[in-house]
Amino acid sequence: MTQNKGKFFGSILIVIGTSVGGGMLALPMLSAATGFLRASILLLSLWALMATTALLVLKINLTLPKYKNSFSSMASTCLGWRGKLLASFSCMLLLYSLTAAYISGGASLLTNALNELHIQVPIWITAVLFVIILGGAIFWSTKATDHLNRGLISIKGFLLSMSLVFIAPHIDITLLFHSHAKSPTQYLWTAVPIFLCSFGFHTVIPSIRNYIGDKPQELKTIILSGTLVTFTIYLLWLAASLGTIPSASDHGSSVGEFINLLSIAANNKWIAFGINGFANIAITTSFLGVALGLFDFLADAFGRSDTRSGRLQTSLLTFIPPLFFALLYPKGFVIALGYAAIFVAILEIILPALMAYKLQIWKPTWLIIIFMIGITIISLQIMAGLHLLPTRG
Repeated sequence: MTQNKGKFFGSILIVIGTSVGGGMLALPMLSAATGFLRASILLLSLWALMATTALLVLKINLTLPKYKNSFSSMASTCLGWRGKLLASFSCMLLLYSLTAAYISGGASLLTNALNELHIQVPIWITAVLFVIILGGAIFWSTKATDHLNRGLISIKGFLLSMSLVFIAPHIDITLLFHSHAKSPTQYLWTAVPIFLCSFGFHTVIPSIRNYIGDKPQELKTIILSGTLVTFTIYLLWLAASLGTIPSASDHGSSVGEFINLLSIAANNKWIAFGINGFANIAITTSFLGVALGLFDFLADAFGRSDTRSGRLQTSLLTFIPPLFFALLYPKGFVIALGYAAIFVAILEIILPALMAYKLQIWKPTWLIIIFMIGITIISLQIMAGLHLLPTRG
């Protein structure tokens, strides 16, 4: 494989790795009351929406020079200081929150792994180790991040594939086209924001463009391929889980409980091993994608150079704040994560529509529709946070 082909393939995996995280496991729990068919239609609709806005972001990004092309730079060029302020605030809050959450989750996993080896260490040490090991790859280069991500995704893909193979013989096709809820469609509204976040990868587009170079067709293929694979993974996962557990009320109240129910339904302990292993590694690949996007965003925003000294300064800006808050205020970031869909909608739906409208790179009618969809999703997330939407069948 040539270097260019390696970068191309690795960039597709960065898109997949950033999108497909441990949150994927909650999708069946959220859509159990709606049934597979309605959940699939929602999944397809949001894939089309997010793939479209990603291509808009790419077109806008290519109008700016490399390494001066973060979301804040794009918004500043297209929308002025108000757009830059909105983009910077949303991007920093979203990426810092996600990075802190992944540091917290990764530290917990590392602590448990060391405990299995009878090595007792404080949680702050494992958090620092997690940041040094994975953050070190981001500090070194996007290429190093790419290669580490490839290895982790290979393991993650194997574990998920193994689980799906074990589940497949137990899928009841009739369950996929039947819902136990009296009014199943109403439960889709609660699922919309979480399904949306499952396709959230746009913040890494500037990093991929810097890595690949100014190759519009290649970058477009990377985005479409990565999102299509992500959509396929989600669809297979929904079919496997919703076709195995018979009732919406039987999907448990937590991801761990849901995994146990799935293992019992399929009568195979290896399913729990495979899915838990997948979820654990998903934290690392999602961390790499999110932190890489944050790194390049901060490098652009603060004008740090691409030298070793400049990258070290950017690394400190990238990892010290979320590491600090992950250790001292973990619950604060959990609350912020609950509203992640709001910032995803602003950054990855509303802002691309506004910027594209300003640059006149697509039909205004379609951009207005995309803008209104973004506003609707924000409203749904707020209503869900206020417990105004139904959540169970």
